[in-house]
Amino acid sequence: MAVLIAMLAAAGVATGTVLARHHNVGSLLASSGSPAPAPAPPARALSPTRVARLPPATIVNGTSALGVTLSAPPAPSSPRPTLIPAVGGTWSSVGDTELFTPASTLEPCSTYTLTVWADTIATGHARVGHKHILQLHVDCPPLAGLQQDLARLGYLGAVLHPTYRVHLPHRLELRREAAIQAYHPFRGHLAPDPSDAPPVEMGTLDETTKGGLEIFQADHHLEATGEPNAATWRLLLDVAALDHHDPQPYTWVSVTESLPETLEVHRGDRVALTTPANTGVAGAETEQGIFPIYARYTSTTMTGTNPDGSKYSDPGVPWVNYFNGGDAVHGFVRGSYGFPQSNGCVELPVSTAAEVFPMLAIGDIVWVT
Repeated sequence: MAVLIAMLAAAGVATGTVLARHHNVGSLLASSGSPAPAPAPPARALSPTRVARLPPATIVNGTSALGVTLSAPPAPSSPRPTLIPAVGGTWSSVGDTELFTPASTLEPCSTYTLTVWADTIATGHARVGHKHILQLHVDCPPLAGLQQDLARLGYLGAVLHPTYRVHLPHRLELRREAAIQAYHPFRGHLAPDPSDAPPVEMGTLDETTKGGLEIFQADHHLEATGEPNAATWRLLLDVAALDHHDPQPYTWVSVTESLPETLEVHRGDRVALTTPANTGVAGAETEQGIFPIYARYTSTTMTGTNPDGSKYSDPGVPWVNYFNGGDAVHGFVRGSYGFPQSNGCVELPVSTAAEVFPMLAIGDIVWVT
């Protein structure tokens, strides 16, 4: 300032004027061609990240990818969403979406918790600010997929006849392939194989299918419910990928009520045993139809009511295979066999029943015609 005053004084400008107007020095400097820097604009606040789309609460196909879409591409530092329980697979960023691709599948008939974290950040945005939590239920594959797997593995006496010409794989090498085929079964019908095996209605949990499923469950140490639950599907996909077939031939029992009444045990494409049998008398007829065996006893006491209203109690009935309520295939001492004599059961000579018993298992079909 002193230098400036001196310069002005030499130029004939009163120093008092300068002192009186020193607050205008900036204007003088500006007029001399040296502008003062403009003040910086205030920083603009970033808008928070927005979760634009979450997966549907019901996942129809467990092999499909799951997507979480943000308001912009995910920032490199943004945490990935998580699934609980943990499942094999990989997350990747595709445009604005965090995408999860299962290694094989989200387990069928199961529930997962998806969490999008509060620190999730889209490029050019601030963090989301709060967690997004979604319960996801994964549908079971369709019944046709279940039936095709059971038939291919030998737990149903059936072979697939597809509607269209397709390549039917001899075996599946990856669990993901098994899951994809389960969720997208071939169209067509399951023909009995051998031709006299119990029929299967594709897409329906009929008695033949329940029986085959019970055999599969029992063979793999699951409760033989005949219902395709989460544990059953998890194991069935493993077994299908490994191509582990039923070690026993497909087995069923046919009972004919035409005279003389007979029972045959079928194992695969051969009849392993034929014997005369007794079915129910008038008023206690043996119901016709297809029934899976649901309980077995080497010996038990049978009680009930006769057609005339009297009660009975028969202790020590041997080699019993219950298939429909109180009706069972079992041994019973009679003077002869081949015509209606029982209270609804299928009676065999005791020695023959002893042969039949080890041939059968929970889930094997008794087909009364």
